[in-house]
Amino acid sequence: QQQQQQQHCATPQHCATPPKPAVATPPVQHPVQQCTAPTAHPQRADELPAVLPAVSHSMSENDRTTVVLQNLPLNYRRPMLLRMLDVQGFAGKYDFVYVPLDFKTRTGLGYAFVNLVDPSVVPLFWRAFDGFRKWIFPSQKICRVTWSTPYQGLKAHVKRYRNCSLMHDSVPDEYRPALFEEGVRVAFPPPTRKLAAPSQKAAVRRNKGGRKATP
Repeated sequence: QQQQQQQHCATPQHCATPPKPAVATPPVQHPVQQCTAPTAHPQRADELPAVLPAVSHSMSENDRTTVVLQNLPLNYRRPMLLRMLDVQGFAGKYDFVYVPLDFKTRTGLGYAFVNLVDPSVVPLFWRAFDGFRKWIFPSQKICRVTWSTPYQGLKAHVKRYRNCSLMHDSVPDEYRPALFEEGVRVAFPPPTRKLAAPSQKAAVRRNKGGRKATP
């Protein structure tokens, strides 16, 4: 489990439908580098216990709202993901969405962070997308939902990203996290310090290693 160098959180991929409980996959690293990398703990909808596993000792089990969608097709970027969320009945029920992209290929990294507006939405969201496979384009991928850790909630993600190099003026909007209010895109709070532009070398470092990606 590697740590990123300058900006990005990190996490993983999606999962299968009903069967066997999956073994936790090593968290995927984000493309840029400067934020530390969070992890996600895989858990299927049909395995949800009466009390969900705690994300941190300082957070009530009822307060968690941020999940990771794993195993997304690599051609899924933010617009396609938003369409998927809305079509499945979650329009206006999320306020933060981040789909990490490869800076070199402009394809997705296979996962996305979604913060839901209320903890009560989480079980519905989890059941809708854990095992999801109704992709816009043909794909064998099967979605998995996991918790985002250690960052939970809108405030934590805004604080994490507002001063990340992803928010530098040179970075195209499609590579950045997005905020929403009642289903409408709103501006990200401005950084509180001068931002450095992310290096291309750092942004694509995770792709060196010969790992073959499937769409």
